[in-house]
Amino acid sequence: MMCKRNTRIYIAGAITNNPSYEKDFNECEEQLKELNFVPLNPVKNIGFDYKSYIDMGLCELMHCDAICVIKGSQLSRGVMLEMHYAKTVGITMYEYDRMTREVTLYEPGK
Repeated sequence: MMCKRNTRIYIAGAITNNPSYEKDFNECEEQLKELNFVPLNPVKNIGFDYKSYIDMGLCELMHCDAICVIKGSQLSRGVMLEMHYAKTVGITMYEYDRMTREVTLYEPGK
């Protein structure tokens, strides 16, 4: 799957209580770049408190054309908020599978 050039995509995934979050986000970012997306990786924002991270993430998401959820992180409070926002405003949702390194359209319940 290749995307339309310059499609901005926000990476959403569990950070709290996830010791491999940086690796997960960075691998997802690299895969999205290979597919011609322009990824926004919120893990690159450092030194803030939880509320600030949530606020910055939503601001970044507001300026994106799509969101890519790292598979298995859908129960994270931050990810649920980001997905709810994306669904509410009609942002296209994708899912990144860390095991297969594939990016696919997100289909809830699968």
